[in-house]
Amino acid sequence: MIDFVQYVIDGLAIGGLYALIAVGYSMVYGVLQMINFAHGELYMLGAYFVMVLLGAGAPLWFGFLAGPLAVGLFAVLMERVAYRPLRGAGRLAPLITAVGLSLFLQYSVQLIFSPNPLSYPSQLSGEILEFGEDIIVRERDVMIFVVTVILTLCLELFVRFTRPGAGIRALAMHPMAARVIGVPINRTIALTFFIGAAMACVAGALQGMAVNQIWPYMGVTSGLKAFAAAVLGGIGVLPGALLGGLVLGVAESLLVGYDLSTYKDGAAFLILILVLLIRPQGLLGKARLVKV
Repeated sequence: MIDFVQYVIDGLAIGGLYALIAVGYSMVYGVLQMINFAHGELYMLGAYFVMVLLGAGAPLWFGFLAGPLAVGLFAVLMERVAYRPLRGAGRLAPLITAVGLSLFLQYSVQLIFSPNPLSYPSQLSGEILEFGEDIIVRERDVMIFVVTVILTLCLELFVRFTRPGAGIRALAMHPMAARVIGVPINRTIALTFFIGAAMACVAGALQGMAVNQIWPYMGVTSGLKAFAAAVLGGIGVLPGALLGGLVLGVAESLLVGYDLSTYKDGAAFLILILVLLIRPQGLLGKARLVKV
């Protein structure tokens, strides 16, 4: 039983990173009904951008302000150039474009930096907190979990109680009605991309500081798992992204702890399939009637 509790605690930090990435998937899908498969690469870009800032001598607080801002603006530019012209082109064209952008960003980072993993110039605290004789908690895991919960809560409050947040909710519920009542469509969509990319940047930087290593393909597997987390929790529902990420993180930790690490990458999708068979709208999502 003690081992089980330890594995759950370890998995919460992993799940927190998935949750921060999943938020972007959830927001973009909620507003545009589009899966941005280049979102995992924004997570990777965030890790590299903050690494450059810290390596140049910038303080940590500046890296965590300038990094999300830069990656968020890049996501806004990406939406303006690559996605906005395709809004009326059906769902397949933006999907193919997203895959192309993903590959382009991966190879661009390899060209600029290196295809090999790089060490991070700053690390999270490796201090260990002991509870009793058998349960340990790493300070870095606590930090990642706390940051995840705080950012998700702040974003939920922003979406619920601010005017731009009301625009995001209106656009997600009924795009045509949102346009009629005067919601600035392009500005709202750009804000959605900005927020999702900024959250992914924070996740990338925390990942680099936690494991002291980043690489050009780090966004591929993590991005797919985060997408699974978003669907698992109920895509378009921010608390669902948090819940889905934590569930997947704990599941992976349990598999590794019980000597089943070979299957941990497939666990996300197995859990996703099982949940969708029972509850297609996800854990916190609401069923919708689709008119054909």
